[in-house]
Amino acid sequence: MSFPLTRRHLLGGAGALLVSGRAIAAAEKEEDGKGLAFEPNSFGKLATPKVLPSLSVQNEQGQDVPLSHWYGKPFILHFWATWCPPCIRELPSVNATAKTLGADGPQIVAVAVRGSTVPKVRAFYDAHGIDALPLLVDPVSGVMMETADQAALVQSVRQVRPDDLKELTPDIMSLHGVPRSLILNGKGEVVAESIGNMDWSADAVRHTVQALAG
Repeated sequence: MSFPLTRRHLLGGAGALLVSGRAIAAAEKEEDGKGLAFEPNSFGKLATPKVLPSLSVQNEQGQDVPLSHWYGKPFILHFWATWCPPCIRELPSVNATAKTLGADGPQIVAVAVRGSTVPKVRAFYDAHGIDALPLLVDPVSGVMMETADQAALVQSVRQVRPDDLKELTPDIMSLHGVPRSLILNGKGEVVAESIGNMDWSADAVRHTVQALAG
């Protein structure tokens, strides 16, 4: 199974068993690129905003931080992993965009998933100058799976790279797919989702969040 990783994703934890050597080789050889355009069409919009249960991620001190901490204004929830080549190529640009957006936002809440421990994330942050994103982990990917909407993920891929649907199932996308970006409205409801590394810029983020979350 070989994936063009500007829109594909590798799998971690139990999902790592599904990754072939060809996929890893493709990731290693992929040319550095900015990925897909960060725009409304790159996201699958939920038919109805998804109301979430009480969910928490963990900070660097091992403390639970509820997602409700960011409610009140639209924000982006970005899942990535230290074992995912597209993720680690993309994160410095996510950080640069977060720095440009500043306190006025929209906020970008980056969360490292399965297998991405706090020490690994801290080492990556320090090595790549990641200083505008929170250090948060979702150790068993529970929050990532709970927030997933299969219909929106399939719609996202169908709109921008439909051939990928020949190999990717909705289950793989919702349970293991990273990098993944979700847009939440001010009520903390998921309104849109996208899989794949993207061309992040402050103007594109502002426009997309405004278009999808108001």
